[in-house]
Amino acid sequence: MTIIINETINVHTREKGVRGGKEGVGHGVVAAQDPRLTACDAGNSLNTCQSQFNTKMGFDASLGVTKYQDLRSAIEKSYADSQAYGLLQTCEAYKEYQQCYTNGQFFSCAQNPYGLLTATNNGNTQFTRDQANGYVKIWNQLDFVCGAGFSIFANAEVCGSSVFNNQTAAMRQCDNDFDVNSKADPTQACAYVEIAANCYYQLFWNACKAPEVAYWGCNYERTGTNLLYPQCTQIFCSFHERV
Repeated sequence: MTIIINETINVHTREKGVRGGKEGVGHGVVAAQDPRLTACDAGNSLNTCQSQFNTKMGFDASLGVTKYQDLRSAIEKSYADSQAYGLLQTCEAYKEYQQCYTNGQFFSCAQNPYGLLTATNNGNTQFTRDQANGYVKIWNQLDFVCGAGFSIFANAEVCGSSVFNNQTAAMRQCDNDFDVNSKADPTQACAYVEIAANCYYQLFWNACKAPEVAYWGCNYERTGTNLLYPQCTQIFCSFHERV
């Protein structure tokens, strides 16, 4: 039997329709104020808040957008080494990271790839698409990890942490397959979002044989990729037994 668990995922980049037949009124002003078009202030916001997060977590000071893969590895190592306590430490640091930003800069710097691609006060550094996407994916996953997913992992911390200890190469292969396929055939991006989520589901299922943990793994990946492809609204993770 399959039970679909409904959950609220905040997809910040989803288009909002214009109501009341006022499409032509103040359209330029609305566009100018659209937070999706606001650049990240790298010098005054991003670097400051990332430095605070790194210090709180005891990470190397160089970790950030350009080293997003190393940042991901460091975060996941805390789950592997410290289990539920590692999650708790990460979530506390993430909360402070969010609170560090002002004037809507959290969205521009940590939730919206466009904000990073157009970042200001960044010296001579221009972030690539892969860096922008990879960086915001981390924080969107933490919305799930530190929210609906926290108790699931905490209640199965030994087995859940074992995946981060023993299956990191397999997780990165899931990620790489998604990146390669979605770039090669962007019209089928939603299919690849689903494949990547199922890839994580299978890794956690194989390790733990517990549907709730497999569900956690599926959503861990899905919530990250869904932010990048908000049009993929019909993809959900299921909570069910497998033989």
